[in-house]
Amino acid sequence: MSIFSTYSTGENRVTASFLAVLRSLSLDRIQRILGALLEQSEFELIKFQNQPSKGGAGVPDAIIQTSCRLLIETKTKPNAVRPDQLKRHLKRLDAATETTSLLLVLTPDTARPNAFEALQDDRLVWASFAALDQAIDELLGDDAEVVSEREAFLLRELQKMLMAENLIGTANDVVVVPARHAWPEYQKYHAYICQADRPFQRVSRLAFYSFGQIYPLVPKIIESHDHVDFLPETHKGKMKALIESATKDGARKEGTAYKVMFLSPPDSPDTLKLEAPIPNDLTSKAGRVTAFTQNQRYVASERLKRAKTTSDLVEE
Repeated sequence: MSIFSTYSTGENRVTASFLAVLRSLSLDRIQRILGALLEQSEFELIKFQNQPSKGGAGVPDAIIQTSCRLLIETKTKPNAVRPDQLKRHLKRLDAATETTSLLLVLTPDTARPNAFEALQDDRLVWASFAALDQAIDELLGDDAEVVSEREAFLLRELQKMLMAENLIGTANDVVVVPARHAWPEYQKYHAYICQADRPFQRVSRLAFYSFGQIYPLVPKIIESHDHVDFLPETHKGKMKALIESATKDGARKEGTAYKVMFLSPPDSPDTLKLEAPIPNDLTSKAGRVTAFTQNQRYVASERLKRAKTTSDLVEE
């Protein structure tokens, strides 16, 4: 259950929930999520600067400056964007005095709505709820970000709401997870074990990424259990055997709760077998190699079959 279940229904419910979470985050986290949706990595709501030399004769010790107006239009049904409504919102921006004025349209569509093509306005930006979900995953998976437990909880609850409302419409049927430990665990236990209640989009397969590559075995998800207390005496069958083995090996702590996905074994016909591992070739704008995923990322199995490098998996 999402903590936002008491909000009003429809578009108002989703918009209010999104804003409630943003309002509870630190400024850096707000700017990072909005920057991902706007596809502007340097997006700033507020600028902090020491010793500003421009803008006048004097040089004060510091300046805090903001000049941004961001309108948000939310749709909860595919193909629901109307050009006439967008025109009215853009007209509202005509009178804006801020340096940056944008209209962000959030929808469950898997492609940019056709209504955008007729307008051709640089102030108009579309983002999918799947992109929002991915931005949250990347934020929470970034070791350089110091995200508080409260922020992480709210972001995960927002993801649960998006999934419960069926807003993450996507053809991606595989979740790719970091696998330094998960890959050998899969080979040994035929399972994926992670933190309890971790949300995932609705997928049918799981792929493993570590040491700069996606491994060629992509098993099918047979069962998924969100919250499992690792106490062997409270379970039976394969769950009991998994808990006993994982705790005996020291891979997991007895008494701790985990999420458990049972996966098809490597030799099972249900396991997708790629021709070869897929090497990662993604780089930042500065030219540095970046990880394909730090938390979880979603791709289509058909693209996995054709991909030669991870660049082939990135949505264009």
